[in-house]
Amino acid sequence: MKKLLLLLIYLPLIGLSQNTFLKRNIDTKWINGANELSFLEKIDTNSYKAVSSNSFIFFIDLDKDVYSIEELERERLLNCCMCSYTAIIVNTTDTLKIEKGSRDDFGNSDVVTNTFYIQENKLVQVKVIDNESPIVTIWSQVSSEIDNIKFKNKRYYSSSSAPLLFREGPDVNSKILNRIKYGEEVTINDIPLTKYDLKFDFSTHFRAKHKNITYQQHIIKSYYVKANYKGKIGYVFFGLLSEKKPIDFSIFFKVTSLLSEEIILKKLDEKMLISEEYIEKGMREYMAFERTQIYQNNIIVTQYFNGKYTLTTKIELPIESRDEFYILSNNLFRYLNTFTFGDIHIGVNNWGVSFSEMGPSIGVQISEEGKKIYISYTSGGC
Repeated sequence: MKKLLLLLIYLPLIGLSQNTFLKRNIDTKWINGANELSFLEKIDTNSYKAVSSNSFIFFIDLDKDVYSIEELERERLLNCCMCSYTAIIVNTTDTLKIEKGSRDDFGNSDVVTNTFYIQENKLVQVKVIDNESPIVTIWSQVSSEIDNIKFKNKRYYSSSSAPLLFREGPDVNSKILNRIKYGEEVTINDIPLTKYDLKFDFSTHFRAKHKNITYQQHIIKSYYVKANYKGKIGYVFFGLLSEKKPIDFSIFFKVTSLLSEEIILKKLDEKMLISEEYIEKGMREYMAFERTQIYQNNIIVTQYFNGKYTLTTKIELPIESRDEFYILSNNLFRYLNTFTFGDIHIGVNNWGVSFSEMGPSIGVQISEEGKKIYISYTSGGC
């Protein structure tokens, strides 16, 4: 599936480095009733997405695929199945217009344009599907600050696999009073104090014989907050705290070295099981099946067997943000990295790891709307 980016403005590369609508609205949040819009969520240096609470709007990568008007005209013909493109049509100081075209498996195609502009401090979104009547949505901006959040005396949990530093003061240079372990509880006592950008450097986090790390690092923008940990008052980085207890990956996986370094998939406690569905898919020479199990805490486990060699188990977990995707993925791989990986891949939207060429492999992927993480365990093959 080919993704295109077209900048139909004069001197497009220069325009992007100046005060364009796109650059001015990076990492802004907007609301319309109960629906929230993350308008230009930064994924890496020059990749962004716009996503609302109930729909994915667009993804753009400014480092790749800048095409001419003629090439866009050819793409609009959409001559192949499952083809798609994304194009920036307008990116001035006050307007951004994005066009997305796609064709499905059955030859059906559509073109969706989203135009954004500011009017009376509101973000106006005009959506047009295949030249039909426009759908207009008015968004009100949400402060990017979190100091209006009323979380005094609210309980949080550490979501950091490495001990989270509990400091004497609200900055990275303050004296370390203690180390908060993964899943341990703290109570927030006051509003945010000091902004801090935490950098995850994935290129140095893991031991592996072979590395393919195209997404080298991720930055979490958050604050130091005042907290109570085990009866003492100090300060902790809010970006690695969660309102829910973090996942204990030992309920899913075990790393063993009895014969060779290997990842073993464990069966979840049956007491957690809510419902189960099993479907057999018979073929001439073999029997395939799909089993879906729904567990407590919004955990969904689906097994796919192709009837011959390969069994894939997919674990689906809810997440709140792309930051949580990277935190969870990092935590899982650090848990599995008891021994040296054979191969590891880290990309913007998916990670993968294996210990040996013939052994099982694990992959993680974020859903398109950014609200789910999929963890896949694959074994078998020939």
